[in-house]
Amino acid sequence: MARTKTNALTRTAGLMVGLALMAAQPVTAQCGHKGTAKADFAYISNNFPEAIKLYQKASGKVGKDKSMKACVSFMVAKCYLKMNEYRRATSQLKKVLRYDPKNAGAIYAYASLLKAEGEYEEAMSEFKKYKEMEPNDPRGELGVKSCELAIQWKNNPTCYQVENVKAWNTRDMEFSPFISSRRQDEIIFTSNRKFKGKGAGKEWGTHGGVPEDLYLVEAERRSNAWKEPKRLEGLSSEHSEGAGAMDNRYSYMYFTRCFQDKKNGSGCRILKTRRMGTKWAEPENIEIAPDSFVTAHPTISGDGKYMVFSSNMTGTKGGMDLWVAEYQRRAKTFVEPKNLGDEINTTDNEVYPHLKLDGTLYFSSSRPEGMGGLDIYKAELTGDKTWGKVENMMYPINSPKDDFGIMFERGQEKGYLSSNREGSRGLDDIWAFSIPTATITLSGTVVDVDTREPLENATVELTNPEGEKKTITTDKMGFYKMDIPFGVTYDMQATRENYYNDVNRASSMGLDPLKTCKDTNIVADFALKTTKVNLEFEIQFVFDKEIVEPEYVDTVKNLLLILEDNPSLKVEIGAHTDARGNDEYNRKLSERRANEIVRLLVDAGIDPNRLVPNGYGETEPRKLLKDMKGLKTGYIFKQDTVMAEEYINALRSSEGEEVFEDAHRINRRVTLKILSEDFKSGTPKNENEEGTPKPEGE
Repeated sequence: MARTKTNALTRTAGLMVGLALMAAQPVTAQCGHKGTAKADFAYISNNFPEAIKLYQKASGKVGKDKSMKACVSFMVAKCYLKMNEYRRATSQLKKVLRYDPKNAGAIYAYASLLKAEGEYEEAMSEFKKYKEMEPNDPRGELGVKSCELAIQWKNNPTCYQVENVKAWNTRDMEFSPFISSRRQDEIIFTSNRKFKGKGAGKEWGTHGGVPEDLYLVEAERRSNAWKEPKRLEGLSSEHSEGAGAMDNRYSYMYFTRCFQDKKNGSGCRILKTRRMGTKWAEPENIEIAPDSFVTAHPTISGDGKYMVFSSNMTGTKGGMDLWVAEYQRRAKTFVEPKNLGDEINTTDNEVYPHLKLDGTLYFSSSRPEGMGGLDIYKAELTGDKTWGKVENMMYPINSPKDDFGIMFERGQEKGYLSSNREGSRGLDDIWAFSIPTATITLSGTVVDVDTREPLENATVELTNPEGEKKTITTDKMGFYKMDIPFGVTYDMQATRENYYNDVNRASSMGLDPLKTCKDTNIVADFALKTTKVNLEFEIQFVFDKEIVEPEYVDTVKNLLLILEDNPSLKVEIGAHTDARGNDEYNRKLSERRANEIVRLLVDAGIDPNRLVPNGYGETEPRKLLKDMKGLKTGYIFKQDTVMAEEYINALRSSEGEEVFEDAHRINRRVTLKILSEDFKSGTPKNENEEGTPKPEGE
């Protein structure tokens, strides 16, 4: 897994910045000057240290040609980027811009490099310059937006906690870990740490290091500590091995082997080997694409039916795309690879896929909207071997540098990833990540609406959209408490004997488990009205008619809600008039009004068998259960006052005409009286010949 572009992205040092740089300026002939011919050849041969030396020598042979000097510095910058030497690359890019200040490609490359260093404000400024110079290139605007997002993500991190696994890491490269045992007590990862002995690989000219090998680390049975990593001797060769995965039975391992030599050039293949106790069988090549193409980074689905991998085979949209191949039992291999399409792949590079047990696909991409370098993304399984809704995993899973090779422990929201972020010991390190378990608690109190006394033994029922119910009972203080999951909405109802039900709603839909890092409490309180006292509603009617005044329609709806929330109640709907007019006239008017309220409730869906209208006329002056304000004047009528005709007439002379009218308005009301609490739907209708519900006792 040499850190070069040609090696198909098994791992590259400055790859993403280098790719951005190369995309900004054609590189088919490099500088194309006779003085740089040897340097150009070393570059296309991936011998970057040698190319730097030759370009530096060539810089004196190009004379005073500023454009050629700019090109030479540009090529040196690319070499340094390939070798992960960002500071030297930055120095060379500054030279390019001194020779050629309007070099759009260098400006874009410089902006990308600043972004990869986490210098988002400065990078944003450079992307804006590029956008002005190249208004038709969307990467300028994407660069600006990505910097804005990166700043936002760093200021508002997700709940993931990321920590360097110091016991596994060296000053070299360690990356792409995967679980290799059913008990999850063995992990295999890739490293190019120095190894001397039989089978050791030769140094590769691209980065001055040795080829990567697979290393196994085992957990101590008693302490759960990890043992010293050991090289998988049987799978190591003079080439580079790594970036693998196990099948769903942990019997077979699929991994990537990359080679580089003068005769065969360079490339990568996916190989398969079988576990044989503590050893591994001789690897065999998976013939999934022609040898002229690269295949790498395999991951196997939880059911073992398909493999997702990276490749640049025909049909690839970018440098590397993600592909899927189905397992064929007869052939005992994966066949008929298909590109995952535009939902996943871009014109950049998609690499290092990982399939979670639930089918979620995780991968890394160099697309310009990331935080810098390679970013880790996830995509939901949307159908048969199809994925969509790609989301950036944000900070701190991602960083300004390269983040890739993520894997999750089975059934857990924790695992490992690879990164060369700040704090790494070597070129790439393995980092452990996990997310703390936050609890969402739903709590509240149930009280008497009038006395505010807590109601013990009230039942609170929660119903989710699927109709599943949970119940809890209040304690002596009327308090209830229970834990609920993320992403659910509950319709709630509080009930207690001799009280009307009350309803509420609670939702954890707005809470994201990735953003809700601390325990959260949702409060839903209830206030119940006793059924021992008739309910009274301030409903006013058009003068001398049964038509409800428009501004009191909502009060009728409140009455409707009470009946809907208390479906076992059969009630009397009473209407009351003031004392003006004769008794018989007021009785008939109140009957019409009571029947009108019943009609409105029946039209809204209430069973007519639950409703008995009754017109009281002026026979029951109102006794105030609490202080009341006049509807027009705001005059305070005191609790326990009986709104008798004599009292109201006295107000006319003492308080004036408007208070007198307000007193009459208070008497004009609608009441609800409980007749029974065991109503069941399907009761025979109690109707007269016209179909109007009969008043009880008539």
